[in-house]
Amino acid sequence: MGDRRRRSRGATEDRREELIDAAVAAIRRDGAQVSMEEIAHEAGITKPIIYANFGDKAGLADAIAARFSTELQNRFAAVWTETEDSRERVVRSIDVWVGFIEEDPHIYSFLSEGSFGAGRRLDERRLVDDLGRTVSRALGQALRASGADSGPAEPWAFGILGMVHVSTEWWLERRTLSRSDFVQFIANLLWEGLAGAGLDGGGSGTTDDQGVASSSGSPRRGTAASAPRRARRR
Repeated sequence: MGDRRRRSRGATEDRREELIDAAVAAIRRDGAQVSMEEIAHEAGITKPIIYANFGDKAGLADAIAARFSTELQNRFAAVWTETEDSRERVVRSIDVWVGFIEEDPHIYSFLSEGSFGAGRRLDERRLVDDLGRTVSRALGQALRASGADSGPAEPWAFGILGMVHVSTEWWLERRTLSRSDFVQFIANLLWEGLAGAGLDGGGSGTTDDQGVASSSGSPRRGTAASAPRRARRR
């Protein structure tokens, strides 16, 4: 009986993954406004089967968000292992998020409506909740490692996520500056606040005559990073 239940559960999970595959394909092809009927057609099933598996469109968005949340967290983990410099980690993490949105805009828009959407509790918005907690843990660890107060890590993490989310939407619409410049502008603003709160730039560095650590590629605590080149208007 136990083996039969495990096989049945495994078959159900496999079926859900197939339905998510079909939904992702339909969204990428037809855009974020794709209907549940069009998704069902892509999967070769009837619409009630979609609802039976996910409840509603928001439930489907959360299931898709779970998949992309795992992928994004793996990307964040990768960039954090590439450097111990805190400011560089901020830059690379923002670039990961912006890159995901730029590479998969239809998926991002679909998840924005379902997982970032207004009218739902925070813990019901799978993508933003998962990523906010990930950023919170990483920020808290970095603050503690620098000897700073990690108490604000969680509200700061969700605030950072919201700022990057909305400003990236602006950037995608306007495209008045390059992706690298956009990332640097946002990182500069964030780093000024984080460094002012005591987050150390990390990395191997020297100490200036005020006793403030500095490192190549990272500004000294409390100083502004070099500004990106002037934005190019089109």
